[in-house]
Amino acid sequence: MAISKIERVLRHDGIVAVFDQTAEQAQRGDATWMGDERWRPVVLQAAKLRHIAQEPSVRVLVGEHAVLVSGDDRHVVGVVFIKGHPVVKSVVRMVRQLLRQPSNAPQPAPNPQPSQPDPTPSI
Repeated sequence: MAISKIERVLRHDGIVAVFDQTAEQAQRGDATWMGDERWRPVVLQAAKLRHIAQEPSVRVLVGEHAVLVSGDDRHVVGVVFIKGHPVVKSVVRMVRQLLRQPSNAPQPAPNPQPSQPDPTPSI
């Protein structure tokens, strides 16, 4: 993930921290993180909760803040933001933008369709 995308999200008033983790980073126990370090353990636990719940996204409320973690098996992002702040309306859009693959990234190959049996019976 390009750091500039994460920085762009973090610059918004009301955003406290941003987490970004690819499957490769998860295997190494690594992630990209920007913002208030005190939120790191909360976001990591929210990412685990997303995985345990087998949901594409989870929202965790902690006092005056909310944590939104979203993604799939290949890429997970999380954003910590202030509840009730005007930025809340844009957080889901920001998360979707972080999850998008850059246009120059290799796209996964489509799954080949299984061959269909020949409809004519053999005699």
